[in-house]
Amino acid sequence: ANNHRKLSDFGIRNGTRLQADDFLQDYTLLINVVHSEDLEKDVEFEVVGDTPEKVGPKPSEPTSKNITNGSDDGAQPSTSTG
Repeated sequence: ANNHRKLSDFGIRNGTRLQADDFLQDYTLLINVVHSEDLEKDVEFEVVGDTPEKVGPKPSEPTSKNITNGSDDGAQPSTSTG
C-alpha cells in the first residue's frame, strides 16, 4: 500500500539512520540514507556496502572450554592400528 510513497513521506531524509533486526538469526542491519546528485542517468538509488577498512570481525568472546579435534566433548582421535 506504500509503494507509491516517497521516503520523505515517512520522515526519512538525508542523514537518517535506519536499523533492521532479524531476531531469529541474531542479525542487525544498519542503513545510512545519503542523498547524492552524482548518480548515473536513469538511476534512482544506489546500495553501497561498507568499505573493507570499516568492516571487521566481531570481537571474540573468551572461552574457558578446552576444544580438542573440533569438538568440546573431550573425545580424542583413535589410535588403533586396525
